Amino acid sequence: MRKLLFLAFALSACAPTVVTEYNGDSIRIQSNSSKPPGLAVAEAQRICGTQGLKAEYASTFSHQSTLTYSHLFLCLTSTKPNLGLPQTVSGAPNYLESTATL
Repeated sequence: MRKLLFLAFALSACAPTVVTEYNGDSIRIQSNSSKPPGLAVAEAQRICGTQGLKAEYASTFSHQSTLTYSHLFLCLTSTKPNLGLPQTVSGAPNYLESTATL
């Protein structure tokens, strides 16, 4: 059982973008980038949209042991301009993040 749990954790550390936590009010998405990638933003918007809410970026936490980052998004009725993202981050997936181009 421990080997299976370790393997699942190790594989999730290699995944480029994965939803690791969702509780109805917030979403935590893991990625290899210190800034939330467009794919993570789009996934947060999709998940919050299932409840008629909008996703707003809140923070990023660095996991030093696995060299990954967890991006926290809140599901709200209204959001800040640019979804609360820093000026350098776009809310749309870029060309390389789009599954249509893979």
